[in-house]
Amino acid sequence: MPAVLSESRFLCLDMLRVSWTNSSGRGSSDCAILMEIWDSGAILQSEATIPAHSRVTIAAPSGPVQAEVCSCTQDDYGYLIEVTVDPSQPWFPKAYRPVHLMATSSR
Repeated sequence: MPAVLSESRFLCLDMLRVSWTNSSGRGSSDCAILMEIWDSGAILQSEATIPAHSRVTIAAPSGPVQAEVCSCTQDDYGYLIEVTVDPSQPWFPKAYRPVHLMATSSR
């Protein structure tokens, strides 16, 4: 069966703490702005760069969520970090739903 190529995505605005282990093996964390969300992932904006394939923990109001970084690209304000949430984790919209959401076109 072919994979689903698109999901409903929403622009949003929330602040969440993201934690990961850096390349030297030390734990790191930063506050990130949640810019976009969908069933299996999100885009966060952070002042920290987090390498692709890094495992991160997102401190969502409904509890910690494990995810993997798909990409991290620099923009004018820091870094845009796209993550894929572990499918076994409670995530959007069942466990966590930002207050401010605006529908956007699917990719």
